[in-house]
Amino acid sequence: MSGKRKKVVMIVTVVIVGLLLVGFFIWSELSWSAHQSEITASTQDQSSTSQSTSQQTAASSTAVDTGKSVSSDATGEASSGASSSRDANDPGDGVARDTTSQAKSTDSQGRVVAEVQLTWWDAGGTGISVNGAVNNVVESGGTCTLTAVKNPVTRTVTHASQVNATTTACGELSIPSSQLGSGDWVITLSYSSKTTYGVSSPQTVHIS
Repeated sequence: MSGKRKKVVMIVTVVIVGLLLVGFFIWSELSWSAHQSEITASTQDQSSTSQSTSQQTAASSTAVDTGKSVSSDATGEASSGASSSRDANDPGDGVARDTTSQAKSTDSQGRVVAEVQLTWWDAGGTGISVNGAVNNVVESGGTCTLTAVKNPVTRTVTHASQVNATTTACGELSIPSSQLGSGDWVITLSYSSKTTYGVSSPQTVHIS
């Protein structure tokens, strides 16, 4: 009986040890699988985080590039505008010019409109005397005309213009009192040439 018991105990021991080994093997497999799953999940999370960071970086770079491009375009436009303004007023010789003031208007016949100015006038016992000039034209060969009107009477006198450095001068023109009656007369000074014509603003003078 002693020998049989020993055999039974050995068999039971072997079975238990076998079961323990099988259980340990199964536990090891399960633990390894769980560990691998954790590693895979962690790797995926890191990959997602890396992709998100890369996208944010790319978006920031695009925004910076776009801002630089807009700034560059604005600077280019400003430079272009400055260049255009400079070209319009500086022909390249270093002397700025106001092209608006240089432009001369023309009448329906294509003649330059003269800017005629009465520089002084006098009316009295001897008649009417005036002097004037054309401010926007410098030329010779023109004629200045003094006109005095007191309806229905009109009196005129002409004088050859005189060119100088900056204007076309009319010199002194006079209408004697013998050709005028007493009362208020409206006077104007006009200038005419083959290419130019203009009339001054009217002035009222009194002859006693």
